[in-house]
Amino acid sequence: MRVRPWLVSLFVGAPAFGFFSPAGMVAANDAYELATRMAAEDPTLSDEARSRRHQPHTAPPDVPQPQHPRLSTKETTDVGQPLGQREHLTDDWFGLRPKLDDRGIVFESSLTVDWSVNLHGGASTDGSAFRHLFNFGLTFDTERLFDWRGGTVFLNFQNQNGENGSDDVGDIQGYSNIDADGRTQLSELWFEQVFFSGVLRVKLGKVDANSEFACAEHAVEFLNSSMGFTPTILSFPTYPDPAASVNVFLNPIEPLQLSLGLYDGALQEGIATGSRGPGTFYGDPSDLFVIGEVTYSWVFLPEMLMGRLAVGFWGHTGSFDRFDGTTQSGAIGFYAVLDHQVWRENPASSDDPQGLGVFVVYGYAEPDISPIEHHLGLGLAWTGPIPTRDEDVIGFGASCVEFSDDPAAGFSDNAETAVEFFYKTQVFPYLSVKPDLQYIMNPGGVGLGDALVATVRVDVDF
Repeated sequence: MRVRPWLVSLFVGAPAFGFFSPAGMVAANDAYELATRMAAEDPTLSDEARSRRHQPHTAPPDVPQPQHPRLSTKETTDVGQPLGQREHLTDDWFGLRPKLDDRGIVFESSLTVDWSVNLHGGASTDGSAFRHLFNFGLTFDTERLFDWRGGTVFLNFQNQNGENGSDDVGDIQGYSNIDADGRTQLSELWFEQVFFSGVLRVKLGKVDANSEFACAEHAVEFLNSSMGFTPTILSFPTYPDPAASVNVFLNPIEPLQLSLGLYDGALQEGIATGSRGPGTFYGDPSDLFVIGEVTYSWVFLPEMLMGRLAVGFWGHTGSFDRFDGTTQSGAIGFYAVLDHQVWRENPASSDDPQGLGVFVVYGYAEPDISPIEHHLGLGLAWTGPIPTRDEDVIGFGASCVEFSDDPAAGFSDNAETAVEFFYKTQVFPYLSVKPDLQYIMNPGGVGLGDALVATVRVDVDF
């Protein structure tokens, strides 16, 4: 494997963060335990905020996360609220929604609409792209329903359609993370059980792997697909193709999580697992995707600045075509994700999201079979950048992929780089509008001119 100067500088500079030294690791561990204890004792912290401790890091872009039911109060009930003050566009269904929440049944649905135009360069500037993604999520809390502690059942229905904007741009990374081939599917259906007060968590069923692995929390508002996870993970079972799986998560000590997932690998054979059941998980072609991750989290006091470092390895047992015309059995790669809050506006408020966060994502894949050998993404997101606009988000980031240097791979450029800037305006609690601008250098690595793409994204929570 070739060593890149920018990669060396990235890891040589890492010790500047104190938590990479042994003393820093101990201090971070103590701070994490103290912050967790403070949060548990904080009477102002909501049940919902406490429950996030054992939730997945984040969901794939624009997919509703499983929601833990919370008891209805005056603050969480929207019945009769004016249109601009509702948490959901459809209100609380004349009181039915909070009653279902109290019983352990939570509905979450959303519609994401993108309109994009390629203003310059790329493959074509003649048209525009319009597409949508509709999600309907349903969460069942088994403790509220059946007095079965620690269990959660989640299902998510998806409908996606519209033009693929990358056809005009020619980029390989995918500048809109809702682009797909048109789907109506039950994308996720899983059962999760938590044991020993969160020390062990097991998730079985059809799962989007990016909700648990290789995900950068501070990148979730970006539109470019490569900001949130690395495209070097071949046949990754994520949107639009989650897959049947078995996942185990172990927290032996508070800041440390060990994660392992075994997924249906039929996507490598061209089988769209997102629109199928578990048949190919245990039947033909019987390919498997395996991923493991070690995550260390910390909190810097007194500012309550939270961070995490995740290092993961993946492998696939399927057959892969090499650029030299032969095939090989299996593929492997690795990745790393760094997430860190660098400033919080209200450190004393445990569930106030206002502040500035940064992320760094790196991934590697074998250049003999993967068109992308290296990937580096980094950026920052600032929640509440303007006074009185506490829920708005501004973001700036860049994602660079280095292509395989095998002549048979067909690339005339060494790399593609996407630079993205967005501003998300939270118009109402249930409605946001996000103008987004991306400058994409060497789209696709095949000699196309640099592209400038403008997108407007609208999100509605029903």
